[in-house]
Amino acid sequence: MVDPIVPFTISGQQVIEIGLSYLPGMTLPKQPHAWRTGSVDLGSDALMSVSYWSGHGDIIRRGDRTRREFGGLVGPRGVSRCGEGLAVIAQPSIGRLSQVDSEGRIRQHLDLPGVSPWFACRWQDRWLVSDDTRKAVLMVSLDGRTIDQLPTPFPLRSVRSAVPLDDNHYLLCDRESQSVVVLSRLGELVWRYGRTNYPSSEDGCLTSPEHAIPLQAGVAIADTRNHRVLFVNWQGEPVWSLGGVGQVGSSPGRLWHPISVSSTPDGSRLLVTDAGNDRVLEVSLDGQVTACHGDSLVDSGIFHLPRSLESTPAGYAVADSYNNRVSTFGPNGQGIVHTSTALDKPLFWPRHTSVIDGITVVSDSRNGRVLVSHEENSHGWRELALTLAGRHLELIDPHAVRKSKRGWLLTDTGLNAVLLFEPHTGEVLHAWCGEQATIASGTADVSRLPLEDVHDAVIDDDRTVWFANTGHNTLATLQYGASRLCNVTPVWPSGALSPLCAPRSVDVVGDQVLVTDSGNHRVVMLTRSGTVAGAYGRRRGHAIDCLSDPRFARISGSRIAIADYLNDRVLLVPRTALATDPPTMESAL
Repeated sequence: MVDPIVPFTISGQQVIEIGLSYLPGMTLPKQPHAWRTGSVDLGSDALMSVSYWSGHGDIIRRGDRTRREFGGLVGPRGVSRCGEGLAVIAQPSIGRLSQVDSEGRIRQHLDLPGVSPWFACRWQDRWLVSDDTRKAVLMVSLDGRTIDQLPTPFPLRSVRSAVPLDDNHYLLCDRESQSVVVLSRLGELVWRYGRTNYPSSEDGCLTSPEHAIPLQAGVAIADTRNHRVLFVNWQGEPVWSLGGVGQVGSSPGRLWHPISVSSTPDGSRLLVTDAGNDRVLEVSLDGQVTACHGDSLVDSGIFHLPRSLESTPAGYAVADSYNNRVSTFGPNGQGIVHTSTALDKPLFWPRHTSVIDGITVVSDSRNGRVLVSHEENSHGWRELALTLAGRHLELIDPHAVRKSKRGWLLTDTGLNAVLLFEPHTGEVLHAWCGEQATIASGTADVSRLPLEDVHDAVIDDDRTVWFANTGHNTLATLQYGASRLCNVTPVWPSGALSPLCAPRSVDVVGDQVLVTDSGNHRVVMLTRSGTVAGAYGRRRGHAIDCLSDPRFARISGSRIAIADYLNDRVLLVPRTALATDPPTMESAL
């Protein structure tokens, strides 16, 4: 494997990438791939795959290995076989199911107002629909006129796929609860695999599974962020695994974000949509790859779901979330050092690390603690203890910690709050929180605002608080001491609006505002009034000028430091590499 610290040049500007590696003799792809989201075997030598980001589908012929593109789709997600040589494609953004034949011809559209279908398949004489927006499983008549919601024994968090098991049971993949379950039509829980709300690659655990199908001997699971397809028997015992953590990439036996799995019409093979590698794999029932359609150029790197990248006096620091560690390295990526424990306890999903006034700070998020240590004594950790109105304040899911003129600023998504506190005493000076947050109700030090799932905040030199108001898809500002938020909507100089989707970080330096626009897979530089000065991230992908769900960005001198979360890498990008024109229709997100 080559060194995972790789410089690339874009329009004369050098971008440094740290994380991914590339197979011998190969280099970074110049064009973004389609990022396939589903595939199915239609029989008669024809495979079909669809891509959410490009909005098209492909018909792949096994015999001559030709590929023909077809259109007429909008944001396709799941695809399943619904008849001889016929597939149904779910399009959640427009509430539509489309039936397409093995020649790529659209036979029928079925529009479902108010429904966001991520996956659909036939069950007896109806459609079984996974509605991820409603967090519900629906039974829909073939003409769409009758829609019934199936009961469940617990609230669903992310309904990515529901597939029939028999006449009375179905297999449900709930990505955010990290589990796959069998439920009856009456809502009874019959079988489960995965530890609820505990993402891990340990036995009995999953991490963001996107799809699963029942087979005679057990269940095949696309365990997406563990980068594997897992086969589990009906006794809940893992039988085989293809790919896995530490085996990320495209070389033999490796996967990168496998997003769906289906079976051939005769049940003799599986079809795996290996999204990150832009390919479809045919896999035997014992987990051996028998054919590959398409391929990628990447191999495993040193990071897995990096959550933040901050500059430090010695270089940079990364919160390497899935690897449960923080990593530091020099200004050009050299001398990487990993830290995975503090106070005799392993880190668990650290979301942020930085150095403030010579003190190393780590948000050990799923342990609900913030750790601090003087940089020259990395073993001298202590846990930060905060108080509000004289009472201890328990942290739930701490994110970014940063310095302001009045103290330090901490964002905690579990509390849905931003806390300004005195770092030496831990006293909270002021808290800005969501209107329904339970934090210190009635206390004068708390401002209740329309904040939802706020991920980051900063106070600028003019005492304006900027919020990455993730749950409301907005960048919001508040003059210190005021009570009403103002939303900032990015606008290109041409006048074209450029709305945000799930902004997760914000940074302000002088007159420049940097926003991580995660749902649009880009980082945007704005003026204070909201005019777009530049953007980085052409579309989703791992070409060097593309990003995939970036979670964090900071201005670092002449560079922008980006944690490119789903690409398992971090980037150091010159400010001059930002695009200053709106994306064309071809490359629009």
